[in-house]
Amino acid sequence: VGLHSFSDDKLLVFNRNSIHLAVSTGDLKTAQTQLLTNEVGCVARDSIIQVGNNVLFLSDNGVYGANFQDLYNLRGNEVPLSETINDTIRLINKDLWHNSSGVYFDNRYYLAIPLNEETVSVASNGNVTKQINRAQFNNRIIIYNFLNKSWESVDNVADKGFEYKKLIVAGDGDNRAVYSLSTDGGIHRLDALDQGNDRIVTTVAASGQDPDELIESPSIDGAMTTRMFTNQSIDRKKWNNFELQVQS
Repeated sequence: VGLHSFSDDKLLVFNRNSIHLAVSTGDLKTAQTQLLTNEVGCVARDSIIQVGNNVLFLSDNGVYGANFQDLYNLRGNEVPLSETINDTIRLINKDLWHNSSGVYFDNRYYLAIPLNEETVSVASNGNVTKQINRAQFNNRIIIYNFLNKSWESVDNVADKGFEYKKLIVAGDGDNRAVYSLSTDGGIHRLDALDQGNDRIVTTVAASGQDPDELIESPSIDGAMTTRMFTNQSIDRKKWNNFELQVQS
């Protein structure tokens, strides 16, 4: 599925159902290969990313983030890095997940995936019906934050035709960022604005058409649920300090 140069002439070879290590590859006469694991493999070549001593990749069990020693026994020693978002991982369209694309930037792992949409409807008689709308391309980005050591969001554009075909890191200085490419030739910069809206283009400009006419600015709705503490009284109180634990 994919190759990744690790360090000190170590080449990681990701097969569909196994991972191998090739050493001394500069001379084929002395080159050796070693099986690291035959219980876990890689499903998407472009998902393989190295961050320090860790290697991240998308497998049948989700996203693994294992250091070199853990690669020897992934199933025995390590649970998938994506275990906490397994409900999201199970909705990835397995017919297309080989197209998933990942990058590392600003202490975050961005992974574009084809995510099916699950809708639940309840009939008047109480029967619950689930319907799966299958993704046709990479339509979501899941983001892992290495500083918080947790998955922080599932991003998408409110347009069913918006595609994240490939993610790349490019640009210099203030323009260095994660960019998303589409089949139609579109290039979008992610996380470019601090406002509560996006600037996106979902159609291809016709000859002679002003591209600015195609820019859409959908708002990003936010909500927060809080809990009331009365301390046996609903009167106004004065607090000396407080702590917020927020999940977005």
